[in-house]
Amino acid sequence: MLVLSLVAGCAPTPKLPYSEEMFIKASALTKLASAVESTVRYKNPPPGLDEKDLLMRATQHEPALLRNFKGYKVRVLRQDKHSVVLVCDASAQRALLEDAGCSGRMDRHRWMGKPQPCEFSIDTKEVCTRN
Repeated sequence: MLVLSLVAGCAPTPKLPYSEEMFIKASALTKLASAVESTVRYKNPPPGLDEKDLLMRATQHEPALLRNFKGYKVRVLRQDKHSVVLVCDASAQRALLEDAGCSGRMDRHRWMGKPQPCEFSIDTKEVCTRN
């Protein structure tokens, strides 16, 4: 019994998937989300502009903002004059990070806990009115 407890005590604790990489990506996402928010709020992109074209327009001044997410699926939601950026795994099956551009902080680390679908969960009417 003693040997078993020693072995169990020395075993490494399991880390959450992606942890170090996700914290780095979260920092990059706040910058990308701010750029998208600025584009949506002040540059009046056409209402029918798809997610990919909106991302390209928002990052044309600094393409590295989007290159930071190579290998991931990046989605954008526009609500009125605000936006939310969602980062999912490459297969677009699992949500990893989500940030409303109107808030200064990173909004949701969705990679933590049980896997969640690659769908938006932030309502800008709720998040952006308190900022």
